[in-house]
Amino acid sequence: MYLSSKAEVIIKKIIGLYPESTLSIGTFYQEKLSWRAYGKNCRLNKEKLQNYEIGSLTKVFTAFYFIELFKEKIVTSQTKINEVVSNLPTKNYPTIGELLTHQSGYGYLIPLKLSDLIGIIKHKGIRRYNPYESNMCADNVRKILIEKKIPTHRRRVYSNFGYAVLGLILSELEAKNYEECINAFSKKKLGLNHTNFGNTDLLPGYFRNKNYGNWQWLDCGNNLGKATGGLRSNVVDMLKFSSKILAESTFLKRAEPFSLMGMFKRQDGIWMKIGQTGTQLSVMMIDTESSSSAVVLVNCLNKYSVSLARELLLRVFEE
Repeated sequence: MYLSSKAEVIIKKIIGLYPESTLSIGTFYQEKLSWRAYGKNCRLNKEKLQNYEIGSLTKVFTAFYFIELFKEKIVTSQTKINEVVSNLPTKNYPTIGELLTHQSGYGYLIPLKLSDLIGIIKHKGIRRYNPYESNMCADNVRKILIEKKIPTHRRRVYSNFGYAVLGLILSELEAKNYEECINAFSKKKLGLNHTNFGNTDLLPGYFRNKNYGNWQWLDCGNNLGKATGGLRSNVVDMLKFSSKILAESTFLKRAEPFSLMGMFKRQDGIWMKIGQTGTQLSVMMIDTESSSSAVVLVNCLNKYSVSLARELLLRVFEE
């Protein structure tokens, strides 16, 4: 794997500033996966790589599942929530497309209550404390859908709750809980053997070189909060996933449907998604023009991961 001098400097900064951390990086270009791992606890055997919490990159898996459902004509981007989820009142519910692109109107703070906000203050942030641990179990998501007033103006607002609703829609369509849906999809459809919601080979997060453990999720039968950021994966699986995205026929025709993946298009034309849970950080960048991607996974918070991913993507042609 080729590394520019700039990339090497960034890597040394991360490992130097956070010596307890484990950093995994990789690129995909011309059907070739390249990766490296650094840090105190790194493993170099691709069959025994450690998993990271990938945070909101979970949303990209959820979205990609819906791309498959669109192709199979099971639902469309214009299908409304109440056309799938049963026993909802008559309301102008958002569409699946609006949920995927964070234009549903459901606010950033939903479903957080005062007790959750107090919990964040009590724990001095969310490094150890998962504010979504138990408040997006299926029954509560249904309750909010029934009771919450639907905004008439569907402006773009980042919404974790919106993706919990997408998890509920998947559960209704497949007659399984969300976790079972994504586990089966990841393994059988995508061929990813190490992407799941379990704790096997999972790295703990670090803050100021102290072990902060991992975010916890309540086992409530169908915890849809996991749809917002519950997946764990390693660098090889994430690169394989990016290659599946790049090969998807929906995106080969035109790149704009990438917005349905919940990804953000940078000014330089690169599609990007960042995931964070507690003290773990993940970055995926995809260049549709060159059919290449870069992934950075690290179990500490830092300000260098995005610039590292961009540098890896810029220099992928020099491999």
